[in-house]
Amino acid sequence: MKIEIAKSDLEAALKVVGITVGSGNDLSSHYLFRYRDGACEVMSYDMRVFSRAPLLGSQVEASEGEAFTAEAWRLDKWISSVGSGALTLSSGEGGEVIAKGPRSRIKLRSLDASRFPFWDGLLSTAKSLGNANPSILHRAINLSKVFVSSDDTNRPEICQIEARDGVIQATNRGAVSNVTVQSVPDLALRISGKDLTVALKFLNDKVTQAGDIEVLIPSRDGEKPSGTVFSRPDGSYVGITMPTLALPSISVDEGDREMSITLDVKEFMGAVDVLLASAPKGHGDVTFFAKDSALVVQMPSAAGGEDEYPLEVSSESGLGDTSFSIDYAYIKSLSDLFDLDTIELGVHKKGRGGYVSFLHEDGGEKGNRYFTVIVWRR
Repeated sequence: MKIEIAKSDLEAALKVVGITVGSGNDLSSHYLFRYRDGACEVMSYDMRVFSRAPLLGSQVEASEGEAFTAEAWRLDKWISSVGSGALTLSSGEGGEVIAKGPRSRIKLRSLDASRFPFWDGLLSTAKSLGNANPSILHRAINLSKVFVSSDDTNRPEICQIEARDGVIQATNRGAVSNVTVQSVPDLALRISGKDLTVALKFLNDKVTQAGDIEVLIPSRDGEKPSGTVFSRPDGSYVGITMPTLALPSISVDEGDREMSITLDVKEFMGAVDVLLASAPKGHGDVTFFAKDSALVVQMPSAAGGEDEYPLEVSSESGLGDTSFSIDYAYIKSLSDLFDLDTIELGVHKKGRGGYVSFLHEDGGEKGNRYFTVIVWRR
């Protein structure tokens, strides 16, 4: 098998499949090049994730189904070092891969391509959920990622995001995030927190963002969903295997905002920095309450007692004698994700505890609607 292709075209394909290359000493650390249905493609996988890209503009000498592999990091290094122009990859008589450039010729280690875990049959059963703007989907998943639990030893079922009927949910038990993807009302997916980076890299690629992508749900035996595939019009895609356990169904009550606080982010984070100077190491909870017609934030001091910081620009409405504590990192994350100078939070009492809520809309029918609940206890 012999492939001749321009360096820029090969780099474009490998930029996609490089997202799912593993770091072991097996096939997961290799690129697989295959001739199928009259065209050449490159593929890679790493445990739960996989990808494919067509080698556009390539000239191929091969028979149907012929394939070879090449160690990914070595091929990447060689490509970055050779000059521009046509590159040739071919399988050698000794089972190696011969890579030729304008002024170079090297040999690369290859493995048995027949042992590669091809997913042709799986994708043949995939159901399309329609097209989506990759920027909108990236934004929705990126926000949800902030609220995914990392406690995969004790609570693996919450270490993921799950979309049902167009609403992506995530929780770490301290907060719940609801993101309504209005442009894909039938969106249904489940992605482990460990695999979200793969999806985000693909969705954020400038070539991906040049047009809509198709969301596909493959299934085993044509019934049970088994993964999520994001596919570009050029035939490139990434796929992610679906975790077995479902995210628990979480009811989120927006309710009425009888109380609220409005935070000037710069003032609030400045107050946090001051209070952290005396707080115990690693402390994150900030207590909010009203005092003398002002909103006050408080943290414990490592020297004993509590330190207070009255806010002048930020304000409260209806707090009365209600006080509550939440991790300031949530507020910092929300302000960064939405580039907000001011954040408005509803304050909801619930039994002996309660929650604060944050609502944001990107606007328009094709935007996202974000609703986040951060739980607190008295």
